[in-house]
Amino acid sequence: MAQTELDSVAEQHTEPFYWLNEDSREFLREGYLLEGVEAEERVRQIAERAEEILGEEGFADKFYEYMSRGFYSLASPVWSNFGLDRGLPISCFGSYMEDSIESILHTQAEVGEMTKQGGGTSGYFGELRPRGSPITNNGKSNGSYSFTELFDTIINVISQGETRRGQFAGYIDVEHDDLEEWLNIKTEGDPVQDIYYGVIIGDDWFQAMIDGDEEKRETWADIIETRINIGVPYIIFRGNMNEGKPQVYKDKGYQINASNLCTEIALPATADESFVCCLSSMNALHYDEWKDTDAVETLTRFLDAVMEEFIERTEGVQFMERAVRFAKRHRAIGIGVLGWHSYLQSNMIPFDSMEAMEKNGEIFRTIKERSYEASEALADEFGEPEVLEGYGRRNTTTMSVAPTKSSSVILGQVSPSIEPLKSNYFVRDGAKLKSTQKNRFLQAILAERGKDTREVWDSIANKDGSVQHLECLTDEEKDVFKTFAEIPQMAIINQAAQRQKYIDQSQSVNVSIDPSEVSVKEINQLYIEAWKKGVKSLYYQNSVNAAQKFSRDILECRACES
Repeated sequence: MAQTELDSVAEQHTEPFYWLNEDSREFLREGYLLEGVEAEERVRQIAERAEEILGEEGFADKFYEYMSRGFYSLASPVWSNFGLDRGLPISCFGSYMEDSIESILHTQAEVGEMTKQGGGTSGYFGELRPRGSPITNNGKSNGSYSFTELFDTIINVISQGETRRGQFAGYIDVEHDDLEEWLNIKTEGDPVQDIYYGVIIGDDWFQAMIDGDEEKRETWADIIETRINIGVPYIIFRGNMNEGKPQVYKDKGYQINASNLCTEIALPATADESFVCCLSSMNALHYDEWKDTDAVETLTRFLDAVMEEFIERTEGVQFMERAVRFAKRHRAIGIGVLGWHSYLQSNMIPFDSMEAMEKNGEIFRTIKERSYEASEALADEFGEPEVLEGYGRRNTTTMSVAPTKSSSVILGQVSPSIEPLKSNYFVRDGAKLKSTQKNRFLQAILAERGKDTREVWDSIANKDGSVQHLECLTDEEKDVFKTFAEIPQMAIINQAAQRQKYIDQSQSVNVSIDPSEVSVKEINQLYIEAWKKGVKSLYYQNSVNAAQKFSRDILECRACES
């Protein structure tokens, strides 16, 4: 029985800091830890700094224990900067621009300062007048697209040191007259190559497109084609964003216009406030262990402490005024999840199954309920921020599912975020570390059956990380170990829609589509279903089998194996 072999893998997870394997330690040393500091020591520093802020005796020991058991994945800026005299412990920002040179230039300066501090930034361009519009002195505007070049330049010329590279995402409404120019960003020959961008889709516009408006259908087809070719633009469903926002934002008339660099943020930015969100994740691999503890509540308290340090560190910093104002008045945090596919595989649950859907809902309902309870307790202890006065909570939001590519490496190579693994065998060729990785749950089954051999793994590599050809696996096991590209993409959308009702912000939802096998009509239907089911945002469209490059690397680079 396969579960017996997997139980032996689970037993390896009982040792404190089991997840700090050689790859994890090397990855942390290369980009996150000060010279001479070991990961366990850094976790203790982080835990004690949080206890100092919260004034809660015993918090550090509890947080340290939960970290040692692999319950949490800390955001990169927390690892790098929290409690230290460098950088900022938060790196997630979003700005709003009014239709004036003064606002645009102030936002550019703000993004520059955020980038210098290690931030990933974004900006909403929808208010800027389109190309050809009249401006003062009888001139004509160059349009919103022309200003993207400013932001493309600034993230390239301002250094962030060694921890993160500057990145920026711009957002434009689908109705904006400059959209056609935006759809050329990152294409060959376009002057704007390094920023990312997203398109905001309104309900009325989208429904008219579905109903047959020819002009809108042409625009939508251009968006899909661009996603097929380069993976972006991101897609933000404006109606779903605002329908699903916290009640306090509805009551006070806050409009969510855009998202952040990775589409998981659903917070309002205005002319006076730039959104800030403090992120980290629960490790779903260990859900059955942490569900009976106060781990979610503890992480909620921890993130509020991180927000407090951010406010202290940025108070009085030029060009950070709008971000500080938002942080003080909203205190938005975002607990996400990683290791979802690892959890399913460790329990022999196929990704595309009813059991997976049931667990999906259970996990996110648990996080929502407990994080809100913790936020209420924080409000009792420390008070409500200005925006939440009378609402009985400390944080306007508590949940947001970010991508966790780097964090997954750190946490013992669990599956990233909420998405399936792209391959069962690949070379992880990241900015900080190159290593060969085999799916440990699959490896345990193969080892028990005498099939953990180079010949078998080479065959997996030659099949782009797939195991569907292996005769030693049952049909059920083959279902469990399907790769991202082999899983029906509607399962990705259905799970995203199901969990979205528990998430007060949004999710970084990727899809994996091979355009040689999936028609534009099918892609169109997938996105329409996402909108209809309440999904707020769509991140990348991976349009080829991403495991192919990894497989070739494995066969060409035996030296990577230890």
